[in-house]
Amino acid sequence: MASYCPHCGAPAPDEARFCMKCGRERVAEVEVEAEVPTAPPPAPATPPPPAHLPGPVTPSPVGAFLGRTFRGDWAGAVQAALWPLVLLLVGAVALAAPSYGQDDEAVVGFVDRLRVSLALVLQSVGGGFELSGHERRPVFGGTTDLGSDSSDQVLQGTASLHFVPLTVTALWIVALLIGVRVLRNRIRLRAAAPGGVRGGTAGFEAAVRVTLLVTAGVLALALFAQPEIEGVEISSSPVLAALGALLLGLAVSCGVLHRDDLAHRMAAHPGAGAVARAAGTALRALVVVLVLCSLVAFISLTQVDDLAELADLDDADVSPLLVALFLLPNLAVTALGIGWGASAEASVSGGSSMYGGSQESGSFGLSELGDVTNDWAIVGALALGLGCALTIGVLAARRHAGRRGEQFLAAGVFFGFVLLLAACSGFGVEASGAGGSGGGSGFGGVSGNGTVETGIGVPEVLLFGLLWIGAATFLAPFLLQMVGQRGATGGGPVAGVPVGAPAAPPAAPPVAPTAPPVPGAPQDPSYTPTLVPAAFHEPGAFHDSGAVHLGQPSAAPKSRGSAGIWVATVAGALVIGGGAAAGILLWQNGGDDDKTNSAAKGAGASASQSPSQGPSPVASGATESPEPSSSGGDGGSGGSGDLGVVNVPDGSEIMMDPEGFSFAAPVGWRREPVDPQRPGQITYAGSTGREEFLVGVVTDAPYTSYENFINIEKHTKSAPDKSDYQRIRLERNTFQGRSGAIWEYTYTDESDRTIHAIDQSYIADNGTEYAIQFSWREDFLAAGEGAKTHQTALDTWRLISD
Repeated sequence: MASYCPHCGAPAPDEARFCMKCGRERVAEVEVEAEVPTAPPPAPATPPPPAHLPGPVTPSPVGAFLGRTFRGDWAGAVQAALWPLVLLLVGAVALAAPSYGQDDEAVVGFVDRLRVSLALVLQSVGGGFELSGHERRPVFGGTTDLGSDSSDQVLQGTASLHFVPLTVTALWIVALLIGVRVLRNRIRLRAAAPGGVRGGTAGFEAAVRVTLLVTAGVLALALFAQPEIEGVEISSSPVLAALGALLLGLAVSCGVLHRDDLAHRMAAHPGAGAVARAAGTALRALVVVLVLCSLVAFISLTQVDDLAELADLDDADVSPLLVALFLLPNLAVTALGIGWGASAEASVSGGSSMYGGSQESGSFGLSELGDVTNDWAIVGALALGLGCALTIGVLAARRHAGRRGEQFLAAGVFFGFVLLLAACSGFGVEASGAGGSGGGSGFGGVSGNGTVETGIGVPEVLLFGLLWIGAATFLAPFLLQMVGQRGATGGGPVAGVPVGAPAAPPAAPPVAPTAPPVPGAPQDPSYTPTLVPAAFHEPGAFHDSGAVHLGQPSAAPKSRGSAGIWVATVAGALVIGGGAAAGILLWQNGGDDDKTNSAAKGAGASASQSPSQGPSPVASGATESPEPSSSGGDGGSGGSGDLGVVNVPDGSEIMMDPEGFSFAAPVGWRREPVDPQRPGQITYAGSTGREEFLVGVVTDAPYTSYENFINIEKHTKSAPDKSDYQRIRLERNTFQGRSGAIWEYTYTDESDRTIHAIDQSYIADNGTEYAIQFSWREDFLAAGEGAKTHQTALDTWRLISD
């Protein structure tokens, strides 16, 4: 077989040793070819060995964090979470304890009241309160106000209550703070133990555990707080309650448990540290302001006469002052807004398919306060607003000396908190539904909706708050300088220097060779201490890890000026608050004098009257009497049978009624036939057709006049022909030396007219109750004419003996 020369490539026989063309020896090729058959056989087909073994799988940072969180100390988290949850239960039990005027056979038992109370208190963390379903309500007396029979009235629809009890919110946050502070001490003890791990995210992990437990507990309570009572279902909005608890719980828990870790992070970010310090100052000022305003508001309420009657809690067996404690921060925000010049606003709107719609609104601010009280109350309110504005100004100037930006930042955060509270401190009700009455009342179905809203005006708080807080923040540093606080407006060391950055040395640093060395300090002259800013201490206080302090030592005691300004601020706040409370007290005394004087002028020989309201009582047992005679002059004296001289104003004449009474009514008015469906109610009316006197006569009355009015008012509020009912006054009084009550109110009748009524009731010596009511159209009689006509009837009222 021919082969080729490895040098020139010429072919040559295999056995030839030399190339026939170039003459060179062909040994290399022969040797190569000889080595080929002697190569070792290929190895069997097996997979090659791996270049390296795979290492362990490393979890992501989020997975590692969740793993540490769920493997952590759940027992301590449970103890911390129990504090706010137990508080909600205790508050609900306290609200459910009273029977609220129910008899022994209570319609709403304790368990149902507990569930309703839980729904109320859960609004403090964002829950809701919504009623839906239908209710079959009996009509008072078995008849409608138009005289036709009606056995019951069916109401269907929904109603929502929008209300945040800020007292419960504040106590909930305080309870959670206590729980997480106990847990923080526990974490620190475990970290200080041998083998304990310090730093890292242990605080954040504990905060997540506490927040999850609190959220789950609130969700469980909200699901329980959804009873069904007499066909009416109550919803507490469990999702919203859980979401609110999640946000509040996470903020509070992280702020306490993760504080140390946050301090190290903020040391490297001066902007974040400034925001944190400003928020801390704003929270301190907010607590002081709320406490001061709450004190003034509560003292003012304790001086209000007949507070239970005004609050309409007579039949609820609940003190209105306890209810005020439940709403104290809400009242404090209202007092603060009025002190700054804002107004407390209230609006009522409603509409129905039959009567049309209507809307009424009102406000109460400094001008109204001066109208119903005196100038001292206005001075006290303004002093309260000034003290609250100076509180944030002084605190910001003291805690952020030399840093005007942080001072205004703290004021801005404080103002944001105030606006948030103003938006949450109001009260609102939304209702919509349909109602129908059976028994042939003739009304058919009635449907409609309405809203009620009360609270401080947020736009006015925004406007006036900017003026008050901005001015106070600008002037507070100069006020501190005036009282001897040096450096209030000067420069100072800026906190937030990154860790390891040395403090700026002075131009000529003083040398103290005779100073003894600091114990434990390194003796190497090249040693440079590491400075760590005290992020949550006084501004400008630095400390180092080597026990050698530069600049202002963090352990230096505070100057006397700092304690003095705190004392002065608190004392000033108390003095201002006391002045506001004194103004309210003076207003109260002045109001009492005004009431006494007006009663003496209006009632003549009768005893003084106090405000009240209510519809006329439904008398029973009396029969229709024949047409009475009228006279232009004399009337009988009060039950003695002796006729006396009565001064009758021009345009009025005395009506002598066969039921045994007389009074003055407008000339030309006559007694109308008694409606068989409304016995005991005697009507005197004129040619106008709507203005009328309605005299109710009930023999041997088994109740007081005030109790009767309260009972009737409950049914008047839901009467279909008295929509938009509004009480003006309803209270006990004396009439001609006998115990009675007076009730004044307005409502819209079926013709969409606003009707004004005043009803004076009393029980005579013979045990008979007389109710003298006058009602008129507000757009028909001039302002004050209706009340004057009613007062004339009261001044001339006499009982005639047989």
